[in-house]
Order: sequence, then C-alpha cells, then structure tokens
Amino acid sequence: MRMTRLFVAGVFTAALFPAIASAQRVRDFEDSWFWGVKGGVSTYSPVYGDYENAATFGAEWLITRTHGALYVSVDQANIETHSFVFDPTAEGSARSVGVEKLRRVGFAALAFPKRFGRFRPYAGLGLSINLIGDAYPYVGENETEVDDAVYERIDDRKSQAAFLGMGGVQAGFGRAAVFGQASFIPANNRFLLDENLMFFEAGVRYNFGGAREGIR
Repeated sequence: MRMTRLFVAGVFTAALFPAIASAQRVRDFEDSWFWGVKGGVSTYSPVYGDYENAATFGAEWLITRTHGALYVSVDQANIETHSFVFDPTAEGSARSVGVEKLRRVGFAALAFPKRFGRFRPYAGLGLSINLIGDAYPYVGENETEVDDAVYERIDDRKSQAAFLGMGGVQAGFGRAAVFGQASFIPANNRFLLDENLMFFEAGVRYNFGGAREGIR
C-alpha cells in the first residue's frame, strides 16, 4: 500500500511539473517591466549614395501584458558618411554635407500572438524620432564661406519623425530573456539619410517586476 501511494505521488508530481514550469514562464513575462540593452548593425544610404552599414548600440524598456507590450528604446548608430543639399553656388547645385552619428528614440505597440516553449515571436508598429548628431557643409578650395541658406537646409534635414515597423523573437530564461529583432523606417526625402533605414539587433532583457500593482 505504501508503494502504491508513493507511485501515485510520483506520477502526480511528474504530471504537475510541466504545468508549474509553464506557469512560471508565463509569470516571468505577463504584466512585467523589462529593461534591456542591445547592439547590432544599421543599414542606411545618404542622398545620391549607396547603402552603407554602421554599428549600433542602445537601451530599451518593455511593458508586457498577456499578448501585447509597449516598447520604448533609445539608440545610436555610429555612422560617418556624406550627403548633399541644394546650393546654387556649388558645382552641380549640390553642396556636399558631412554626416556623423544617428540617434533614435522609438515607440511601438508590439503583439506577442503565441508562445512556443520559451520562444515568443513578436511584431509591431510605432513611431521613430531620428536625429543626426552632427552635419556640416564641405567648403571648396576656392571658397571662403557657405551661404547661411545652406546651413538652414541642413538643419531642416537633420531630424525626422517616421513610422517604425519591427519584428523579432524573444527567448525566456526565468526573469532573463535574449532577443533578436529587425526594424524598418521608410524612406523620407526630407532627411539627410533619404533611403530606407534598417536595423538588425540582438540583446538581453531582464524582468524587474510586475507592471500592475499587486501582480507579484
């Protein structure tokens, strides 16, 4: 009889353990605040130029619910290239402009439609505010100065607000998670980087607690 009770207890524990582990994985994601760091590669193109790549790094904040999340991020791409703005006094009416660093602040609503074990694919849409860190006109050998209108055109094209599309997958390991994601910003001819912007990133997120009072 004792052996029978032990056997039944063992079977019950074995059956219950996967459910407990699954519930723990849910609690480590739902209604949580994740902070993360990331790094990767950006792909961009200056005006009249070919696509180029630059290293990126940044930080992010993720507030989750059951199948959705609010995403906020800040990052910088260490670009170093040149673009052009209109200048009737320059050759070909195009003034070459040095461009350094691209900084972004992004906001997105993400959907996590289904969990596959510890993996959670996601996708979302949002808004990206893009800022060129430094932009300056090149002055020719036979020139002494550049017209103030050129500086105004550069300033007008140093920043933009644009739609942001992104998708990725997150793998949970308790409170920690690793992720890989890609994001896309459509072309804008009013920006010094006037072609599509693409970012491929990977990083780590950590769950620092519940996003609802009393959830933990």
